Order: sequence, then structure tokens, then C-alpha cells
Amino acid sequence: DFGTVKGFSFQYDLRRTNNIQLTANYTLQFADGTGSDADSQRGLSSRGNLRNLFPLNFDERHRIVTTIDYRYGSGAKYNGPTIAGKNILSNTGLNMQVTAVSGRPYTAKVRATPFNGTGTIGQINGSRLPWNSTVNLRIDKSFLLTKPDAKVPLNMNIYFRVQNLLDQRNIVNIYPATGSPSDDGYLISGDGIAAIEQAEIRNLEQAFVDAYNWRMVNPNFFSLPRRMYLGAIIDF
Repeated sequence: DFGTVKGFSFQYDLRRTNNIQLTANYTLQFADGTGSDADSQRGLSSRGNLRNLFPLNFDERHRIVTTIDYRYGSGAKYNGPTIAGKNILSNTGLNMQVTAVSGRPYTAKVRATPFNGTGTIGQINGSRLPWNSTVNLRIDKSFLLTKPDAKVPLNMNIYFRVQNLLDQRNIVNIYPATGSPSDDGYLISGDGIAAIEQAEIRNLEQAFVDAYNWRMVNPNFFSLPRRMYLGAIIDF
């Protein structure tokens, strides 16, 4: 097996102007090869290894990442609000990262099997998952815990971080026979109906269907939900 990755990346950097700093990056990538891993062609052909190129499992055609940082300085550089003569937002900042990625490839299947499928529609990795997008946010404030002229200054940074701020339910995997992350299509197929009829003979039809539907709910097919962190970093 071999693979070839070709790409182009464009980045725009805005140096800190007043309080804001911005970085925007776009990457176009083509990751093609004869196999994504050691098992890619296992049982695929009885006439030898295939040498046709197709998109690799980790191919991400488009990736857009934008980072915005808004921050107040300290001392003479501070230009934020004051209360009773105190610079309440001194050394305080907000950082937001927005990421959008086109879906990775998968091989569509003709016939639904339990939690999978058989037979290939089109070429290997010829179908695509939907786009994913994520917004991450971090708010932090730094404090000097020692005197400004101390030989060993001690600093503390308190932060509040939110991953997946908008709680996006991004699809990262699917059932190949339906292209859906929640239904593999087996229960409505001929084989599935036959299995339900066999369960009905034993008066287990509803239990079989319910248990199968529970098993189809796979949290690994979706991105992680919103997560929030509160912490502190001490450096010296």
C-alpha cells in the first residue's frame, strides 16, 4: 500500500491591533492511496492487490480555522473600564476558536446487515460524511501574586473554558447502508423482517425490536457534547 497527500494552506494573521488579534487558516487537502491501513484490502479481491487510488479514511478536503483573541493589557496599556479607579479587566482576555471541516469519506453499502452492510455502491470511500463545525471559548485573567520587583515573580492565571460552545451534534460516523448515524436499515430489510418473524414465534418480537434499537444508538457516531472547565495555572 502507499498513499499520497497533496495540499495547499493559506493563513492570514492580524497582529494585535488595539485589543484584538486574529488568525484565519484555510487548508485544501487531497489524501489518496491504495489503502488507509493494513487491513484495507483484506478479502477485497481474489486476483491480487488493487492499485487504484481512492480517498483515504482520514482525507479532509476542506478545513477552516479562525481564532479571535480580545484582550486587555495592564498599566499604561490598559484601555478598558474602571471602577473606583481600578482597572477591573486588567490582564483579562477572551479567546474564541471556530473550526469547520468537510466530512471524511466512507464506502456506501448496498445491503444492510446488523450494524453494518455488504456490497459496495460506487467506488471505495466514494461517499462523504456531512460537514462538522465547532466553537470553543476561553475566558481568563492573570494575577501577579508577588511584588512587581520580586526576584522570582509568581503568576496565576484563572480560566473558564468551554468546548463545543454551541453544543453541536456533529456526525462523525454512520451506518454505511443508509448513511444515517441512527438507523442501519436492517430491521426494514428482508433479513431483518425474517428475524422479527422468528422472534414473534417465541413471543419476543417487541423485545427484539426494542433491544435492537437500543443497540443502534451509538454515541461514538457523534462528537462530544458541550464541556466546561474551570481551572487555574500557576507559573514562576
